[in-house]
Amino acid sequence: MSDYSSYTERDAFNEALCNLVEEFLQDKDAYSEETVLAINSKTMEIELGTKADFLTGWDTFAIQNLIRNNEDNSGQEADIDATHELASSYFFVR
Repeated sequence: MSDYSSYTERDAFNEALCNLVEEFLQDKDAYSEETVLAINSKTMEIELGTKADFLTGWDTFAIQNLIRNNEDNSGQEADIDATHELASSYFFVR
C-alpha cells in the first residue's frame, strides 16, 4: 500500500469535515460548549462530541478552530482553509 493518497480521497475527506462543521453550525444549541471534532486515525471516521467521549485512537480538534465569519459578517461558516489543512494532515498527496 502506498504512503500517498489521491487528491480525490483528500478532497472527499475535506468535504466530509466541512459538512460536519456545517451540521454543527446549523444546530449549535444541541451541542456542548466543549464540542470537538474527532477523527479516528485508523478508520478515518469523524464525529462531534466532547473530549471525554473519545477513547484512544481518536484525535480531537476544537470545533471553533474550524469556523470563520462569512464574507459579509452576517453569520458563520466552515473555514475551508482550516478543514483543507486538517484533511491534508491525514491524506498526503504528492
